[in-house]
Amino acid sequence: MKKFFATICAIGIFLTGCGGDENISAPKSATNKINLHAAKDGIYTVESSLDENFGKSVLTLTIRDKKIIAAEFAGYDLFGKLKDENYGSLASTVADYQKAQAAVDAMKIYSDKLVETQDLSKIDAISGATISYNQFVETTKRAVEIAAD
Repeated sequence: MKKFFATICAIGIFLTGCGGDENISAPKSATNKINLHAAKDGIYTVESSLDENFGKSVLTLTIRDKKIIAAEFAGYDLFGKLKDENYGSLASTVADYQKAQAAVDAMKIYSDKLVETQDLSKIDAISGATISYNQFVETTKRAVEIAAD
């Protein structure tokens, strides 16, 4: 009976996984609307809060005539190293490396989509890059707030 219970517990843990898994796509939110009407022309660089497992991100927005004309979004690991094509290469599995690279690729997609749509609420989280998405939302909102001050 003890072995049966232990097996059931192990299966339950395996199926539920870790709470920090970023494969789950975050829902879009109407609260992700940004208002560029009060934004002043300039270049605004904002750093995200630090995720204790995956590091931080930095967003640089260029605003001109109430429009975002450029956005650069980059991630940094816990050691301050830029997340690039080597990010995740020391992962224990190919799947972990691919997941790390999906997050790197998503950073450019998020930036490009913001310039294209001018609307943060129209950008979906990409599976495997939810933490990057949350940091992108955080930094975009803050950059627009700073631009309006």
